[in-house]
Amino acid sequence: MDTIIIGSGGSHEIDLSLTCPACHGKGVFHTWDCINGTDDLAMRQRVLHDQSLFFYTCPHCQSAVHVEEKCLYFDKKKHFMVWHIPDLKMTVTSGEVEDFLGQNDFSGYDCRVALTWGEWREKIIEMESSFDDRLYELIKYGAYQLLKPEQKEKLPLEMYHFDYADDSYQPDQLALVFMEADQKGNGYVYPVNTKMLEVTHDVFLPVLQKLSPQAGKGVFERYGYSWAEHFMKYIIEAAKKPGMETYSQLVGFWIRTIGREIFQTELKGQ
Repeated sequence: MDTIIIGSGGSHEIDLSLTCPACHGKGVFHTWDCINGTDDLAMRQRVLHDQSLFFYTCPHCQSAVHVEEKCLYFDKKKHFMVWHIPDLKMTVTSGEVEDFLGQNDFSGYDCRVALTWGEWREKIIEMESSFDDRLYELIKYGAYQLLKPEQKEKLPLEMYHFDYADDSYQPDQLALVFMEADQKGNGYVYPVNTKMLEVTHDVFLPVLQKLSPQAGKGVFERYGYSWAEHFMKYIIEAAKKPGMETYSQLVGFWIRTIGREIFQTELKGQ
């Protein structure tokens, strides 16, 4: 796959030489390796709402091919950037970011990495919110842990994500979306209210700030479900130590709040 630069400016366009995996015919896919979400509002809309944006249609057999290639999304007003990097072995240099951003210093930006297009879009939606994106990832992890094994089988983790709560597309009104494995397009939507975010903020943000005060400022880091799982294991072990009884109760209160505020279920016991 060869990359040929053909454009410049905020949103950077490229041509990719492709070989169709279905018929092995060769073609060219016109796409982007950088999207300026601040100035290019049309492209921001496509990133968030156009599922065909990164699909290539083979001119020989008409097969639709989902193209996974690195792309940087940035927002100069909200000061965040999200790299889509499908292979962590891909090299990304600070000079590359500086060229796209048009400035030499991006230390004031919250920088994130996503491995799939879906995760990339989800992270952009989280970053546009006024809440720390890590709080959403913790809620996402906690809610999935409350599912029964048979529910997890029906609602697989790889199809579980954050999205807008409704068609008003408000950045602070997001919802957990559980998609069914065997029924395309069917799923369950559970809005996450402000109370849930505030409780998560109060219980975990002081720990997050102590463990990672910079939280990806100027350095690209991946905060997703795996990170949340690792963090919660650390929290649970720490809460078991002598003298941590009050914090342990706070974590229990957080779990019960997830059950009540998201699933409308009262959880009893430990």
